Amino acid sequence: MDDTQHARAYSRGWLLLLTLLTAFSSLSTDMYLPALPIIAQEYGVTTQHVANTLAAYFLGLACGQLFYGPLSDRFGRKPPLYFGLALYIVASLCCALAPNETVLLICRVFQALGGCAGVVIARAAIRDRLDIRESAQVFSSMLLVMGLAPVLAPAFGVLLIQYFHWSSIFYLLTLIGVLTLILVHLYFQETLPVDKRHVVPFKRILYSYLKLFQSPTFSLPMLAGACSYGIIYCYLSASSNLFIDFLGLSKQTFVYLFAINAFSLIVFSSMNKRLIRSFTVYQLFKGGCFIQLSGIVMINLCAWLNFPNLYVIMLGLFLLIGGIGITGPNSIAIVLHSQSSQAGLASALMGCVQFLTGFVMGIILFFLPFNILQNISLTTLIAITISLFLAYQNIQDRAAYPTLSR
Repeated sequence: MDDTQHARAYSRGWLLLLTLLTAFSSLSTDMYLPALPIIAQEYGVTTQHVANTLAAYFLGLACGQLFYGPLSDRFGRKPPLYFGLALYIVASLCCALAPNETVLLICRVFQALGGCAGVVIARAAIRDRLDIRESAQVFSSMLLVMGLAPVLAPAFGVLLIQYFHWSSIFYLLTLIGVLTLILVHLYFQETLPVDKRHVVPFKRILYSYLKLFQSPTFSLPMLAGACSYGIIYCYLSASSNLFIDFLGLSKQTFVYLFAINAFSLIVFSSMNKRLIRSFTVYQLFKGGCFIQLSGIVMINLCAWLNFPNLYVIMLGLFLLIGGIGITGPNSIAIVLHSQSSQAGLASALMGCVQFLTGFVMGIILFFLPFNILQNISLTTLIAITISLFLAYQNIQDRAAYPTLSR
């Protein structure tokens, strides 16, 4: 890679555009979290029933990515983005007009099916241009910026529902989708040349996914990362219920506490960018898992000793969510490192499993018979235990993971 290409790959505008594409999932969930009780009251159902629209969104994200992966490898990165963003815009508008929770749930699925195009293609575009060390650094930088989305999005949500109907949140998401589509058209440069495109016949796509999943160098780190990263979707599904309903906090306080936990992503992502110069991505991933485990232990103590102390819970959540700032970038870099010829396919399958894990965790939260704090503590403990178990299964010979020093 020459200096010009290197500068272009690391340009601030390129990074911000990819971050915006990746942030659709965060914006589409975090912004309407404060409105869940209001939506539930208007529809005459419980908050937990409306929270199922979060699980529906995760399901749409999981399934949709499998569609965009092979398309982006076959036709390039840009054409599928046009389709995905157009679908997101239409579905967001339909969410704003939904007459009941069933229609809202269906529209949320289609909203996710459109928004997930950006997630798949942003990761694939990074893999097109960068090596494993550079990829891990860029993913960390993206998380630094994305950490602002959970801080700002709920605040906008609260502001909108104070002065307007809750549907205004989805009208704003529609506008964001339109602006993003314009930016993609004007500034997104194709990263996959025609001669490097990988054509998979549509009838063999499922076989290609199965073959990729059977590779231990892909599946083991992918599953470990999915269990670690899926915790954030478990938290998103339960946060409104936990802070507002269970702990009895106001919507404004909920926004402040939600922002603090989102800030943890910024803190630990920044830490990861520095540590990556001295440690391997494999070592950092395990370290991030242990940081998450320490937070889970605190939450479990509060949950099962009947001691719901807000400060201890917040410290536990800060470590639990913040640890993703370390596990997330490194797991993605590990998984995509050996998939240069089918980065779109690999990115799609990884994203599918990642969001499917979040969907399953949301379902477990709903069906567990305990209170919401106990449900969170038990679900996240299971997830991080699986993640650490896989991380110690000799995911790949450690010599294959370069020591990322200068």
